[in-house]
Amino acid sequence: MKNLRDLVPALSVCFRSPSVRNCRPSRITRGCDRLKRRSIRSALGQWLLLSNISLARLNCRHLVTPISLCGSRYYTTERSMASARSSKSPNRGRSKASSYSDALEQGLLVTDDSQADIDELVHIADNDKVDKSYPTVLHDAKNNMERLPNCVLLTRVGSFYELYFHQAEEYAPLLNLRLAKKKTAHGPVSMAGFPFMHLDRYLKILVQELHKYVAISEEFPNVNAKSGTSHKTAAISDLATLELQNSDDSDSAKTKNNLYIRKVCRIITPGTLIDEKFLDPTQNNYLLAISLRQMSRPQLQSDGIEDPEADKFHIGLAWLDFSTGDFLTQVSSSATIISDLARISPNEILLDKRLKSGIAQKLFRQIEEQQYFITYENFTETGRSSKVSSDLNDDELLTERGNFLSVWSGYFEGEGLELALLSNLEYDELSACNDLLHYVKEMLPGTKIKLQAPVRRIPVDNMLIDASSLRALEIKKTLRDQLTSGSLLNTIKRTVTKSGTRLLSDWLSSPATSIATIHQRQDLVQTFLNDKHLHEMVILYLKRTHDTNRVLQRLSLGRGDAEDMLGLLQSIKNTARLGTMLEEHVHTNAAENSSASKGLGVLLERLTDLSDLEKLISGAFDQDMIIRRLSTEEKREAETLMYMEAKDGLDSMFPIEKSPKRKPQTRKGAPIETMEIMKRNASRTLLRLHNSLDETIIARDQLENDLRKLLGPTLDLRWSPALGYYVHASGKDIARFEGTETIHGNTTARCIISRKNTRSYHLDKWTVIGNRIDSYKVLIRFEERKIFHSIRQTVLARMSHIRRNARVLDELDVACSFTTLAHERKLVRPVLHNGIAHNVIGGRHPTVEYGLQEKGVSFVPNDCFLGTEERLWLITGPNMGGKSTFLRQNALMNILAQAGSFVPANFAELGIVDQIFSRVGSADNLYRDESTFMVEMLETANILNHATPRSFVIMDEIGRGTTPVEGLAVAYGCLHHLYHVNQSRTLFATHFHDLAGMIKDLPHAACYCTDLKEGENGTFYFIHKLRRGVNHRSHALHVAKLAGVPSAAIDVAEKALCKLEKSQLGVNEVVPSGYDGKSAACRVLHGKMSDNDPAFAVGK
Repeated sequence: MKNLRDLVPALSVCFRSPSVRNCRPSRITRGCDRLKRRSIRSALGQWLLLSNISLARLNCRHLVTPISLCGSRYYTTERSMASARSSKSPNRGRSKASSYSDALEQGLLVTDDSQADIDELVHIADNDKVDKSYPTVLHDAKNNMERLPNCVLLTRVGSFYELYFHQAEEYAPLLNLRLAKKKTAHGPVSMAGFPFMHLDRYLKILVQELHKYVAISEEFPNVNAKSGTSHKTAAISDLATLELQNSDDSDSAKTKNNLYIRKVCRIITPGTLIDEKFLDPTQNNYLLAISLRQMSRPQLQSDGIEDPEADKFHIGLAWLDFSTGDFLTQVSSSATIISDLARISPNEILLDKRLKSGIAQKLFRQIEEQQYFITYENFTETGRSSKVSSDLNDDELLTERGNFLSVWSGYFEGEGLELALLSNLEYDELSACNDLLHYVKEMLPGTKIKLQAPVRRIPVDNMLIDASSLRALEIKKTLRDQLTSGSLLNTIKRTVTKSGTRLLSDWLSSPATSIATIHQRQDLVQTFLNDKHLHEMVILYLKRTHDTNRVLQRLSLGRGDAEDMLGLLQSIKNTARLGTMLEEHVHTNAAENSSASKGLGVLLERLTDLSDLEKLISGAFDQDMIIRRLSTEEKREAETLMYMEAKDGLDSMFPIEKSPKRKPQTRKGAPIETMEIMKRNASRTLLRLHNSLDETIIARDQLENDLRKLLGPTLDLRWSPALGYYVHASGKDIARFEGTETIHGNTTARCIISRKNTRSYHLDKWTVIGNRIDSYKVLIRFEERKIFHSIRQTVLARMSHIRRNARVLDELDVACSFTTLAHERKLVRPVLHNGIAHNVIGGRHPTVEYGLQEKGVSFVPNDCFLGTEERLWLITGPNMGGKSTFLRQNALMNILAQAGSFVPANFAELGIVDQIFSRVGSADNLYRDESTFMVEMLETANILNHATPRSFVIMDEIGRGTTPVEGLAVAYGCLHHLYHVNQSRTLFATHFHDLAGMIKDLPHAACYCTDLKEGENGTFYFIHKLRRGVNHRSHALHVAKLAGVPSAAIDVAEKALCKLEKSQLGVNEVVPSGYDGKSAACRVLHGKMSDNDPAFAVGK
């Protein structure tokens, strides 16, 4: 009988029998013959076992007789229920409904209206039998996969993480895992798995390479399980385990007999990484949310028509680094959001799914085209107003801040988020914060999170570097290979801490515009340059610190361990020593160098004394024991990794010998080890437990010595998982042991294993002592965890002070990095002011110079003088002559100076730059269906639309992607607009030599060039030194030779060039298609345009 349908006829025949219908309820089964009773019991028992449905779910209407299962048989329990009702038990006096409920829990209830009950059983079985036929692990995994359809589910089972069903079939080949089949009552189920210690390895593939969401289902000891082992394990588990189980008891009835329960405790995405080993410690891992709201009133032009170029949206940005707790906000616009995203470099962006196909469709498409990892969410309105399309007044904005505070204050460190900290945040920033925190709550269910209060970034406080300029100037990655090696950050990085490197990266991507802030950074660099010993000592202390922000974040998320506490202790100690040393230096040199002393004094004022935390942590943790444990664990992990790599075939040249079969684990003492991370006197309870454990261990040793003296030297007191506590004897000592009737008042030893020359015995006294050792070790471990939890809470209460100290260390690290760089590369301190002058003598490109030095080639420095007299330079010269290098080095000079660094020059006087724009290099964008020329024009349009008189613009070879005549016209049009409208400081490199004659009447423009010198036998070399004038030749054939173009092709090109030059077929003689002689471009090319031409009207 395989299903309930086979049971229905048997039950129907039985219940329709007159002998059954007419007898009393207590004699239903007794009234049937033996065959019918056997059919009922057998069919019902098999069905219940197969379906695994809780009997309490069978809500039959007419209670007659409960039938409970015993093995595979059923028997009536009416008598037992009657006796229970009449006995003096806690259930006495309960209502009839309660008695019925008890009966329901005991078994199936059969009624006179039996056919209706049978139909109900059929309905329940049909709905539940598919899922319930799976084991608990598979059943839970299937439910989680249905609940999280977009996630790859990794289920923890013992020492493995496993995938099941279709996900195992899909991802096992991608992860290089062996696909297996698990037999179940419902058929074989696909599965694959890997050891838990390799989780980071596979998460990197899934999250960073395959861009998948990964749900982690962890297993926790079930404190409600009936097994004693589970209770013991739960007693020493982390306190968070109990909190997690108590948070959701919906399945408690189903899992009450399981030793472990499994819960999805985390969903991992590219933006929610915390402490994974593949996380780059030198870069922030930002998760960014974009809040967008349509403006209530469109911006109009002077003629009353809506301006198509005007911003139509209020945009708020909020971004968070899970690994450090950094939380920032900013107001953006449609014109600057792409540049803002490029500067922030988020690993994941959150967008509202409701706006994807609505008013913001075009804007969202632009964001998608930047190839970011984007998550679309249906964000709730909790914590914010539903007023999304109109402007809010001050009172309404204050209400919104209060709503946000009431919902999310518990997520922030310290005493909570104060309303004053939100007073400068706009509604759109609050909305973005709200969306971000909702997503965080969803990704980390049940986890207590502590973040920094939102810090607002004001765009005018930092130099704006648009997305194309970040790429072209290679600030963080190279333009061609997208590698960090060869970038500006990699070239100038001399930091010694990971957090300092992250701060340096932030300063380079968003340099300051405040002269006071820049001068404070420069003063620190100058101080360390003047005192080499101080510089070296600061670096020494910095090297001894740890990544404090990430340590704190792990502790706040409940993932920290003793190693993190030890790292935090080292950071606190060295911060205090560093602060003391700097204070002594300030007092000693205050009279000699007031500016330097003032800069250090400002930093020291931000330091907080954490001596109480240092005393607390150092007094509780055993540092030597922690270090020994860490070294042992690292050695074990290294051996395991080497074995796994060799097993995977990475060391196939050196075959691994098959390891011998392990012997059963046997050792002295108890199976449970203490954490051994706390000092004995960390608490009075811990000290008392350790003393009791020591006394018990002494008793064990005394018992062993007494046994050896009495019975022989081979006797050992041992323990193993299979045998528990036993006495091991061998040789002649066996006879003495067995001949002794009692040992120290114990009963006779019982032999449990007998071999040829050895025996194993259970001895009552040793069992009692061993169990006592176990109990003390369990209690010690639980007490250590309790102390650790208490210290962690104390640390988190001081989190804001610890973070403030860590920020000071990061700034010192960057200042020391700038100092080391200035000393190595002979950099000078630039003079900064609020004017527009850009005067550089002997300027050098920091990255190119470093690369040439590695080859033993010196860099040729150049001067640059831009300002009120000459604010636009037109640069001509041969290919490979150094034009692009000159353009970029001057742009990088401004970035380095406003980041606080010294600059590669002999002298530099620089006016503060609000924006840097770069149009350098050529590339198409096939994904967006944009040609090379289209990309060039898009970047050019961005510059012409947004550059200001305080901006610095570099443009290289504008107009080269089209015909010579049209390209020349485009280049001139851009020059004209930059000069008359934007009035920016501009370096403009070109191969259109006729531009020099076209701008000769512009009083604040000048022409400069590089050159090429030809020698004998066809040799040549470049002259990279700029000189005033125009170079009318680009020497393309020389560069072609240098690149290795075949000589036959070079010869043909030279002959063609000679013919063209003799026929004087220049640009002016080229007649493009559609030429009419009337357009502005044609009038320019033929010298027919005057200053009164209407084409110049925009610049007048």
